Amino acid sequence: MDWLSIVLLSAAVLCLGIALYWIWTAAGQPSASGCHNPPHKVIRESQYVGIAISIAGLVAGRVIARPVITLRSELNARLALPHEHQRHMRYALLTQAVLTGALLFISFLVAFESLTLWRGVWPITYYTRCAAEAATWQTYIGAFVLCFLIGRWLWLPKTPK
Repeated sequence: MDWLSIVLLSAAVLCLGIALYWIWTAAGQPSASGCHNPPHKVIRESQYVGIAISIAGLVAGRVIARPVITLRSELNARLALPHEHQRHMRYALLTQAVLTGALLFISFLVAFESLTLWRGVWPITYYTRCAAEAATWQTYIGAFVLCFLIGRWLWLPKTPK
C-alpha cells in the first residue's frame, strides 16, 4: 500500500507543477496583461464552482489518506520496524524540518500580505485573482490539488484512548 501512496503523492505534485506552469504561461500572454486593477472578484465561472472544487479536493484527500490505518499505535508500529529504526528517525526529522519550514514560509506570506495591504501595493490575493482571471480552469486544478494534499495530511489516525 505504500507504493500507492507514493504514486498518488507524486501524481498530485506533478499536477500541481503543471497547473502552476499553465497559470504562469497564461498570465504572461498579451491577452492577460489587461488584468483589472484590482482584479475582479467574480470571474468567468461562479465562485461556488471554485469552492466546490476545493471542497472536493479536501474530501478526496481525506478518502485517500491512510485507508488501512485507523489508530496512531498502528502507524507507530508500522513505522518503527526494529531493523530500520534509524532510517525512520531520519525521515521523521526531515518531515518535521519541512513542516517547520512550511510554517515559517506561511508566516512570511501572512506578514507580506499585511505589509502590502498597509502600503497599498497589490497583496498576494490579488495575484491569485489575476491568475484566476487569466487561467480559470488551471487555477481550479491547482486549488484542487493543493486542497487534496492538505486533506491528505490534515486527518491523522485516531489517538489511542
